[in-house]
Amino acid sequence: MDSVDSRDAPPAGQGPVRLTGRDAFWLHFTLTAGLIVCCGAFAFELWRALGGHTFSWMYVFEWPLFGAFAVYMWWNLLQGNDRVRRPSRQPSPGGAPAPPDEELEAWNRYVRQVEAEEESGPGRPL
Repeated sequence: MDSVDSRDAPPAGQGPVRLTGRDAFWLHFTLTAGLIVCCGAFAFELWRALGGHTFSWMYVFEWPLFGAFAVYMWWNLLQGNDRVRRPSRQPSPGGAPAPPDEELEAWNRYVRQVEAEEESGPGRPL
């Protein structure tokens, strides 16, 4: 599983990796198909709107927005901007342990205190 995580996150200091190969081809293909649908729907709704269907004017402006969003997502996916940076699971170079989480430690102390009170004292009704 570590090999999957190391593939997802580029090494420190390196920017996002651009999509290439078969993945890039399918991304281009999907964008092309989506833009064809958006252009066709735009033309159809424009034809209906000019024919007197006033509700179609909303779609005349909506389909180009869908197409613009598709281009925006295509660009981000192609450039690798969708990759999530994950913190490294490897220890730090100095070998120093990670600082303790104070909130977690406080919660653990609280839980131990409540458990100790339940064991030593009589049960309270709910």
